[in-house]
Amino acid sequence: MISFNSVKARLVFVSFMVSLITTSCLGGIFLYYIVRENSGQLRAYREDLEKLVDARLVEQVNEAESILREMYSRQQAGLLTEAQAQKEAADLVRSLRYGGGEGYFWIDREDGVNVVLLGTEAEGKPRLHTKDPTGKELVAEIIANSKQEGGGFTDFMFPKPGTQEPMPKRAYGVFFKPWGWVIGTGVWTDNIDRMVEERRGILEKHLWDNLFGVGFIFFVLLGFFIFMSICIGENMARPVQIMTKYLRKMGSGDLRMGEAALEEMSRILPRRDEIGTMARAMHEMRGRLFEYQKAILDNARNDALTGLANRRRFQEYVDSAADGKRFTIVTLDLDHFKEVNDTWGHQMGDAALLILAELLRSAFPDAMNVRTGGDEFLVVLAEKVPLSDVEKRVQRFMEDLVSIYRTDPGLEKLSVSAGIACSHGADIPVDLLLQRSDMALYRAKEAGRSCCRIYDESMEEQKEKG
Repeated sequence: MISFNSVKARLVFVSFMVSLITTSCLGGIFLYYIVRENSGQLRAYREDLEKLVDARLVEQVNEAESILREMYSRQQAGLLTEAQAQKEAADLVRSLRYGGGEGYFWIDREDGVNVVLLGTEAEGKPRLHTKDPTGKELVAEIIANSKQEGGGFTDFMFPKPGTQEPMPKRAYGVFFKPWGWVIGTGVWTDNIDRMVEERRGILEKHLWDNLFGVGFIFFVLLGFFIFMSICIGENMARPVQIMTKYLRKMGSGDLRMGEAALEEMSRILPRRDEIGTMARAMHEMRGRLFEYQKAILDNARNDALTGLANRRRFQEYVDSAADGKRFTIVTLDLDHFKEVNDTWGHQMGDAALLILAELLRSAFPDAMNVRTGGDEFLVVLAEKVPLSDVEKRVQRFMEDLVSIYRTDPGLEKLSVSAGIACSHGADIPVDLLLQRSDMALYRAKEAGRSCCRIYDESMEEQKEKG
């Protein structure tokens, strides 16, 4: 039995307990960050899937709405009567399909009378108060949401063709004011839940693999600490007290070491005996754990695929910027990225994103380069730079990127569109600056993609007219 009247026994006991607490705390910290990172990845993955669904719905409805606008313009030109224009528009929309023929469109009048619905008996009949199994008046809500600026989304339950079980569905509708029509389409979203659960299973497997590996390392470290505790008991108590103090500090998760601590340790590290060995081992372990801790925190602030800054790091950067700091923001978006993913798979899509990220670092070394999600990126310049210079750099980047993509058959369809906004003339909130760069990007998309647009106030007027 160990006698606690012995200084050696006390040191061995104290060192062992500190070591056990330290490894337990570090293990808990590591587990916490891994679990939090997994949860964040799942949330981001779901958000990306939902954004893709929403973007697809908006794109499809906008294309179908263009038919109504075309027929209405012919009516205005006197080429067709209103009845003729509406009939031709309805016939064309009724025949439209997408998504391998599964996707279709419907049109309802403002009063809820159906105009187009796959040529079924519902056409020409009122359905304003149609309800889903939860009691939601889905048609009334779709009509109400469609009257919002830019249209609106509606979630409800509806069975898939050939089934009786209601499944979650998301619809997007736009109100065509000249005729009082609401045109919309929708998709079932149960696949999103399935894909998220599959990703959850993968992340949980990785978590357990990491836990087994870290557990082994911690047990090795614990054994190492016990051995060092026995050696410590052979020498003076003061060096042990110093090291115990800093072990306790490490056990609390604080791995920093100030000048006073370095001075104390510098008197122990050169020793050639057991105490010196333990001191050097502890110092090295602290450095490694500090690097691990830093890496964990960095992973929470950087995009896992490209290594670029993520939204969180961008927001921290903006929040920490001095008052009155002015920015130039470039919003970038890959054109036809979904088509590449669907055709060649996500590995090819990831390769395209990695190429873009690497070229972005090279083209804008003086900027914060951010991946905001999916195929969307930001370039944030904090210094005052002439817009003409920024535009030239963006154009050169776009040309270099496209030239690289065209060397690969799987990526040759890709291009990039960009929108630029700056706050050189006044202190503009970053959120508003982001909206303006997004608006400029939208104009670049409207102009045929693979081009760059700089925000100006006329875009606000175009938006209001649109």
